This record gives sequence, structure tokens and C-alpha cells, in this order.
Amino acid sequence: MAYHIETGLIKEKFKTDCECPLCEIQKIVEDGLMHEFLNDAVMEDDSRILVAQKGFCAKHFDLMLKRPNKLSLALQVNTRTNAILKGLTFEPSIKKAKKLADAIDTAHKSCVICDFAEESMEKYYKTVAELFLCEPTFRDTLKNTKGFCLHHYAELLRYAGFSGKYAKEYLAALYKTQTENLKRLQGELKWFCDKHDYRNADKPLGSSETALQRTRTKLYGKKPE
Repeated sequence: MAYHIETGLIKEKFKTDCECPLCEIQKIVEDGLMHEFLNDAVMEDDSRILVAQKGFCAKHFDLMLKRPNKLSLALQVNTRTNAILKGLTFEPSIKKAKKLADAIDTAHKSCVICDFAEESMEKYYKTVAELFLCEPTFRDTLKNTKGFCLHHYAELLRYAGFSGKYAKEYLAALYKTQTENLKRLQGELKWFCDKHDYRNADKPLGSSETALQRTRTKLYGKKPE
């Protein structure tokens, strides 16, 4: 089997008690990229060119701003600001001004870290499917997870073809795992609501105490820290 990436992280995180093991992996990927762009990449011409072209999204800017190496962030952001200034032109024509507005909006949404992270995550999606194809024990590991956030579930479906002859079984396992765990969360949310009935005041809240936070992960992915 020609793995796309080292598989140890997948096997480790798929055994973690969490609402989406791929969110855990993505956090590690993004943390590594942010570290790189605040350290060695600051002095690399190719990296500075990419930062000038794409910059950082608000999420990754905020996360890097929490880190101690603020000089590196300032240097990177200054590079991006210079590029933005060069693209701002006076347009007396309404038609051209609208085109410039579209270009600014597009540039505002770009992020070099998001792009690299998605490129890395694509390899993880493919490798999860390949592991299901080639390693019977991993099939059980996947089926015993608590499912995935909706975004990562969609990506696993998108790359399901990499499970080859086991594609039908893989898709069935993904569907069963995802729906069962959404129903589990739904039950916990229902009890959270029912617990507010005075008749249930003395009954334990149990796992429903964190149901809203975990549902947030299931619907929108892991909250940035």
C-alpha cells in the first residue's frame, strides 16, 4: 500500500474520545503551519511571496497574534499590507470600481495557511479511505469513533473512491457511524432541555452538561483555541 502520509496520527486520533478525530488532526496541521510561518518561513523569499499574494484569514491571524513571536507576525503582515496597497487604485468609473470591490473581497478571503492545511488534509482523507481498504482492524476503529464534524464527514465522502473495492462498505460505515452519533447528541440535547422542567430538577444532567459544546464541534468543527 502506498500511503499518502504517515498513518500513525490517524490511528491515534481515531481512537480519541472526541466528536471529530479529523478536527484533532487538522489542529495539529494548522499549528505546525503557523509555527513555520512565524519562524523559518519569515526569511524565505518563496514564503514571503505567498504571504504577499494570499495573506492570512482572520482566524489564523488571531491565533498567531496569541503567540509570543509578534515580530515575525508583524513582518509577514507588513508584506501583505504592501501588496494590498499596490492593488488599491483610484477608479472614477463605477463599473471599474465594482470590479475592484470584487477583487478586494476575493483577496480578503484568501489565506496561505488555509490553503496549505487543506492540501495536507486532502491527503488525510485519502489515506483514511486507503486504511479502510487495506487494514481490517482500522475498519473497526473507524466504526467505533463518535463520527465527524459535518465538513470532515463531507470530505470523507468526497474521497471515498480511495477505498477501492471496499467503497460500498466504507460509505455504509461512514453513514452508520455519523447518523448514530448525531442521534446520540440529539438525545443528549433533548435531555438538556428536559432537565429544565421542574419535575426533573433532582435528576442528574450527566453527559448532557456538555452537549451544546460537543454539538458545536459536530456541526461546525472544533473551535479554534
